[in-house]
Amino acid sequence: MRKAHSLLKKAFEDFQRASLELERYYQSLEQRVKELKEELEKSRIEKEHLAQMFQDLMESLSNGVIVIERGKITALNPPAEELLGLSREELIGQGIDSLMLFEDAFSKGEFTKSFGGKIVRVQLFPLRGKEGMVILLEDITELEKWRSQAVREESFNAVEEVVSHLVHQIRTPFSVVKLLCSLLEEDLRDDPRHELAQEILQGVEQIEGILSQVSLFIRPLNPTLKPLDLRDPLREVLDFVNRLLKENGIEFEKFIYDEPLIILGDGELLKHVFFNLIINAVEAMPEGGRLKVEAFPSSSKLKGELVQVVIEDTGVGIPKDKLGQIFKPFFTTKPKGMGLGLVVVHKVMEAHKGLIELQSEEGRGTRFVLSFPQLKEGEDGLEGPCC
Repeated sequence: MRKAHSLLKKAFEDFQRASLELERYYQSLEQRVKELKEELEKSRIEKEHLAQMFQDLMESLSNGVIVIERGKITALNPPAEELLGLSREELIGQGIDSLMLFEDAFSKGEFTKSFGGKIVRVQLFPLRGKEGMVILLEDITELEKWRSQAVREESFNAVEEVVSHLVHQIRTPFSVVKLLCSLLEEDLRDDPRHELAQEILQGVEQIEGILSQVSLFIRPLNPTLKPLDLRDPLREVLDFVNRLLKENGIEFEKFIYDEPLIILGDGELLKHVFFNLIINAVEAMPEGGRLKVEAFPSSSKLKGELVQVVIEDTGVGIPKDKLGQIFKPFFTTKPKGMGLGLVVVHKVMEAHKGLIELQSEEGRGTRFVLSFPQLKEGEDGLEGPCC
């Protein structure tokens, strides 16, 4: 009996010890679970913070960013949506091959694409340690416009050098030819062949006129640049052509910004630009139409603050296959044109560090956009209000 009581007591003590150990283990396990929950919560908060930072970073970038993982689009920012013309909802989860923009993405590290009226530079970077890539989209439309104008200017300089040499070589013997034709016309005044001599002299004078126009093309502009309100030369030209517009049955619409549009410019050369473009517009509307002229401040990511002038007509327009040649020297769509008017306009814009853009559609009209760097108070000698 005593032995049974002893065994029972021992068993009870063992149970108590086991219970205490179990309780300690449970408490330890409970503490560990609590620590793991805290670690998980901390990790979740950190991941959410990193995800928010990533999203904020994506949305703060001016260039488009697309993240591809395992062939699927997993993230993109608003600039990418804007460039692609598609929403996040339409793109997330889609395969890269579903976008025509990236049809050759896997074969090139960098390329350009034209779509939606924009030129986009596409750059591809592999994701480290993952099966995927990051795609950067940069809108280089404006950069390409300025680059194209610079290329045109270089070609003009090459042509000018050749033409200048030819004109110089032609002028001296041509002056002798003109003198001899004048003497011949005078000697044959009472001769039946006098009329023929007159026609020869008229032809020589026409050639002389062409040489004079070509000389205008190769002559250095030597602009006198100073702070001016662009509205002044523009208004002067508009007042001058107002009667011409009415006589040709052209409806005139204009919007001139209320406040001064200050640039560093040559007023006389600018009047030549405006007059040339407006006359071209009038000639493009032989049956009448509408001319729209606007002048206003603008801005550019590449060039900063600008002043823009828009001259738009509803004339015959320019055939698509001719648009690329319109600024080439001696190219013209007019029966009697020399093809130098727009070249001189281009040179004036270059002298003003400006940009000239052309948009035209055959049968619907033509639109020229002139962009000039805006001059701020205190820049290049401008102190206080200029106008």
